[in-house]
Amino acid sequence: MPNKMPRTSATPERILVSTQPGQCAAFLAITPASLRVALASLLLLTGAGCSQQPVSSEQSCEQLFATRDQLTQATRDGQFAQIKGFYGLRSSRLDTLLASQAINPEQQRLWLQRLAANDIAASAIEQRNLPASARNGLDNPAFQARLNACRNNQIQQLLSDPSALDQLRNASAVADDYSHWARALGLYPLLKPLYRKGIAQWQAEAATTTAPQDSARWLNYQPVATDTSALPTKFSLDALGLPQVDAEQLQALFARHAPLINVEQASPADRIGQPRFNAQGERQFSPLPVIYQHTGWSRIDGRWHLQLIYQMWFRERPKSNPLDMLGGDLDGLIWRVTLDDQGAAMLYDSIHPCGCWHSFFVPQSSALRFSQARDEESRPHRLVAVDASKPATLWLSAREHALVWVDQRTSASVPITYQQASLDQLRQLDHGQGTKSLYQPDGLISGTERLERWVLWPSGVHAPGSMRQWGRHATAFIGRAHFDDPLLLERYFNAAP
Repeated sequence: MPNKMPRTSATPERILVSTQPGQCAAFLAITPASLRVALASLLLLTGAGCSQQPVSSEQSCEQLFATRDQLTQATRDGQFAQIKGFYGLRSSRLDTLLASQAINPEQQRLWLQRLAANDIAASAIEQRNLPASARNGLDNPAFQARLNACRNNQIQQLLSDPSALDQLRNASAVADDYSHWARALGLYPLLKPLYRKGIAQWQAEAATTTAPQDSARWLNYQPVATDTSALPTKFSLDALGLPQVDAEQLQALFARHAPLINVEQASPADRIGQPRFNAQGERQFSPLPVIYQHTGWSRIDGRWHLQLIYQMWFRERPKSNPLDMLGGDLDGLIWRVTLDDQGAAMLYDSIHPCGCWHSFFVPQSSALRFSQARDEESRPHRLVAVDASKPATLWLSAREHALVWVDQRTSASVPITYQQASLDQLRQLDHGQGTKSLYQPDGLISGTERLERWVLWPSGVHAPGSMRQWGRHATAFIGRAHFDDPLLLERYFNAAP
């Protein structure tokens, strides 16, 4: 019998903020629901007539948040960007785009909720990852209540001050992950033809790939059987136009599209597992196969689409020789499914966790048509003969773990079952003395450097080849592109007339 997958922090939920005299109640729906606890603590965020909360006069609100940020500097989480001049709010590339769509009061409140929830969730992780002896009262309920009161007061003020709200819109823009000085110092314009030639060579090789033959050298992974009876027949839209589903519906969607994965075997490095920390806080690799899940949204031709993200990890990409430019510790693949209005796949794309090798796979039934803009970095794209309502089968090569083929064949070998977990778990992994993030404050994973960084640094990409956190994947060496940019797909695809 299919198992019900336990709720993780990737599960969305509607939260009722309880009403007390003088307070307001509102249902807050947001995905991913790693923000559920964060939103539940945000007591007076929405609704007309909400009274502002008293804040202690011992420190100003600016000083309170400055104190918090100073204490958590060593464990800073890089998934969201803090907003200069506005405390207790953080932004993402999605939120940057939504800023221009927050026109009426309901949309403005929802947008501010998102910024506040980003900060609360990230701050909770930062505080949890501190040693208990270094928290200095950060986890004191009274201190947290003062922070929330400050944040809520600021939000109420922003809702009543259009000029200040416009300033926030401008300040919420997330900087790209490219170094302008590196491009200038590295003579980037002169090197672009070389980058373009290398990309063209990779694409030419990818275009000649044929369907692999199933055999004993392929190790087959499949997800835990999960109930899909809650699949939505229609998505609801929030005030900002984003498709929303409840917890059970999202669980069913993740189960519906969870890929089958065939990995060619040449060494122990070709087995899916999970990064972990030992009791001393040293990174290790567990052989237990886990696929990490996350959600996103993309806008194509003015319509928003829900996205399902699946990420897998391998122990390493083994070096073929000491000067191998691409080999190193940790390797992986990110597989993204962009859904149509019926919850079927309208587009697949993938990258490695370094942001490299971005490729598109278009179901033959999709209404999307590929269009390569002259000024954009070329991207490989392939039509795939699949049933878009069912999971795809991914074929990954040995050693480099390149995605060489996509279809829906079922391997004849006995499958290994993989577990599913929230990608947010990697921001707070357990170890003997508490929790620790897999990522550094700059979003990189320490120790995953590649020699290619000495060749590709003039592209402006920070530490090319290093594994990195969601929201930090620069995907282009020519121009600028980010995997989490909600307008990225629109640069390459449009709906057929």
